[in-house]
Amino acid sequence: MTDETLVLRHPKLISLYAFWLEQCAGAPLPLASALNPAELRPWLGNLLIMDVVRNADFVYSYYGQSFSDSFGEDRVGQSIARLPEGQSDILRAEYDHVRSEAKPVVRVYSAEFDGVPSTWERLVLPLTEDGETVGKLLVGAYKLDQPYPVSVSAPSLS
Repeated sequence: MTDETLVLRHPKLISLYAFWLEQCAGAPLPLASALNPAELRPWLGNLLIMDVVRNADFVYSYYGQSFSDSFGEDRVGQSIARLPEGQSDILRAEYDHVRSEAKPVVRVYSAEFDGVPSTWERLVLPLTEDGETVGKLLVGAYKLDQPYPVSVSAPSLS
């Protein structure tokens, strides 16, 4: 880990990032197999878990209820390639970056859902299955009702 600063606004994403840091337990990345689903309960409705598969594809292995409710379907087992082209391009670039750099990424974006504009914050966290490479991504996303200007720094491991 480095001393890079990740600026997060939503309190749930701040707590998810703190949880991820705890799970690292001194390692660069937490083991996906060590995550206890019960410990993810505070964020489950707003989480996605992506499997990193060959040919740089990403497949949903968990799709939170708030996403199913918002988009009218459960995408477990589907590739991001099935999303509209512009959306899949943005996600692929974001997920590729997290996979190759093995570092979290946060993004704030605005979009219209059912004709209603809204602003969301996404946090993409890398997980490993072998202790070395990124094999899964833990993604949290929350609608921003107001700005939450909080800076969270990753501790430096000496």
